[in-house]
Amino acid sequence: MTPNLNQNKTVTVIGAGIAGLSAAYDLHRAGWQVTVLEARDRVGGRVFSIRDFSNGLVAEGGGEFIDQHHTRMLGFAKEFKLSLGEVGSWQGQTDDWGAYDGKAGKSSAVNVWGFDLGKEYDKMWAALTELAKKCPDPAHPDSAPHAKELDQQSAAEWIQLQSAHPLARQAFADHIRSEYTCEPEQFSLLDLARNASLYYSTPDFYRTTYRVIGGNDQIPRAIAAVLPDVRMNAEVTSINNQTDGVTVTYKQGDAFHTIASAFTILAIPLTTVRLIEFNPPLLSAHQRMIHEVSYGALTKVLIEYRKRFWKDKGWNGRLSTDQHIVQTWDATSHIEGEQGIITAYTGGEPALKLSALSNEERIKLAVSVIEKIFTGSADLVENTATIAWINEPFTRSSYMALAPNQVTQHWQTLFAPAGRLFFAGEHATIYQGFMEGAAESGQRAAKNIMENS
Repeated sequence: MTPNLNQNKTVTVIGAGIAGLSAAYDLHRAGWQVTVLEARDRVGGRVFSIRDFSNGLVAEGGGEFIDQHHTRMLGFAKEFKLSLGEVGSWQGQTDDWGAYDGKAGKSSAVNVWGFDLGKEYDKMWAALTELAKKCPDPAHPDSAPHAKELDQQSAAEWIQLQSAHPLARQAFADHIRSEYTCEPEQFSLLDLARNASLYYSTPDFYRTTYRVIGGNDQIPRAIAAVLPDVRMNAEVTSINNQTDGVTVTYKQGDAFHTIASAFTILAIPLTTVRLIEFNPPLLSAHQRMIHEVSYGALTKVLIEYRKRFWKDKGWNGRLSTDQHIVQTWDATSHIEGEQGIITAYTGGEPALKLSALSNEERIKLAVSVIEKIFTGSADLVENTATIAWINEPFTRSSYMALAPNQVTQHWQTLFAPAGRLFFAGEHATIYQGFMEGAAESGQRAAKNIMENS
């Protein structure tokens, strides 16, 4: 007799990142039988803490910032007794520097460029606050007034219409590359308005953020340790999604295995979902979503220096630049110590170019850019590490960055299940690109399954 899968309360979760683990954790605590399949040999997905440094220093190769309102991530840290370190706002801080047109210095230093770049840059943020009003409900951008018109435009078109100095507009384009990991021309103005409504609707958006001391990956590792069935090196190859249950085929080593369950949660980037065979094929809306939704590119180069030389320069480690690396920050700002790590964080087209380099070439380039601005810093380099996320076979991207016309086309489908198959991940949430969003999406998928069983 075929078992009643609904009565068995079984779920297969594909992906052991924050989204998949959050879903599995809630289902497990509710008494469901949950199996998690992870293609990598580690949990965490795009949460990837790197420990190749001196004296126990850790830097984040992936998801980094936990905001004050990220209640789920803060809750996990508290539940698993993990300490947090304050970082300051990731959007902007005092003593931020710029490096444009071959000149570098504090953004507010008039003597560097002949005008107050910081003041001009503030005009862009003020304009962004106004743009936020065009998307009153960030959870439903497709229902905003003039949604289609906004979605047809790019962020680049909006930037060029602003009255700020050209260097300030260029700096804001770099912000787009950093926050959304894509070129402004490839980012929907409606999605920029949605994000502005969510984060930048008031001028006082500079809020403290946190990192987990010892590495953000301690959160996914702690969740996974509670779950009874997490299978590593399990690469899903096909999904048979039927009206009475879902059968998943996955490969471990040279062997193929199948697992049947009442429901399945697909908690991996759509860039890797594209490699899975669906039988029967998904409905056209889900097929288009999977194959059309745009993602960005991102590289990180982590540079450990024997001395935090930036403190002597009156620099906080945060730099926006027209050079190859786009942006930097102090990856160790939340802890004390003589040694420190600067992260060179590159998104968009510059990240694609850096991704094509070898690790050694990418590191050398990042070190050289900082050396040009701070002569002698290269002599202080102790250890380095780097990652190019589009080269990671089980990620193949940074995170979702909706292109023009994609918000109105795909927004509702991102949140809609395909029969017994539910979607989770930073792409299936209003908190796009954040660990918090991944957690929210996983918890919502688990709740929907429990409510519909």
